[in-house]
This record gives sequence, structure tokens and C-alpha cells, in this order.
Amino acid sequence: MTQRSETLSDVSSVDASKAPATLPMRHDGPHDLECLIQRTLQAQPGLRFARLTVHKCPQGVCLEGLLEANEDGIDLVELVNEIAGVQAINHVVNRPKTPK
Repeated sequence: MTQRSETLSDVSSVDASKAPATLPMRHDGPHDLECLIQRTLQAQPGLRFARLTVHKCPQGVCLEGLLEANEDGIDLVELVNEIAGVQAINHVVNRPKTPK
């Protein structure tokens, strides 16, 4: 049996909170793009994901999950396009943030 190890060399060193609006389109690993988008979205101020998954699809990427946010009109498709320059299908359920 062969052991396989994969690293996210470029993505793991990205500080998503300091990421530029558009990042270089270099994706060496099979899931680097999805990881980059997921980390950057989760670091956005005002967005709180209870769950978020990002999958590649023929159109670009598909977002699935649960978003809690106080802001109305958050356009995740536009954010993904700014982050990675790809189209997104948004299947994220948005619910108002509950006060603590």
C-alpha cells in the first residue's frame, strides 16, 4: 500500500484577511482553488458561516452552506468572482444573525 500526502503549498500560507481583491490564478493542488475561496469568504468581515463547502463544477464553483449575516444583499457570487475570477453557483442558505 502506498501512502499519499498532499500539501496546499500556496493556499496554506495565504492570510485570507489580507488577501487582495483578485488573487493570482495559480492552483497547483487539486483543491487549492476551493480552499482559497472558502478561507477568504470565511475571513470576510460581517459574514459568519455555520457551514461552508466549495466544490468545482463545470460552470466554476458551487457554494453550499449556511450563512448568518446582519447585512442584506450580500452577493457571494460577486465576492467569489473578485476573489478568484471564477463564476459561482450559490446554494448557501442565508439567515439573519441571531443576537447573543
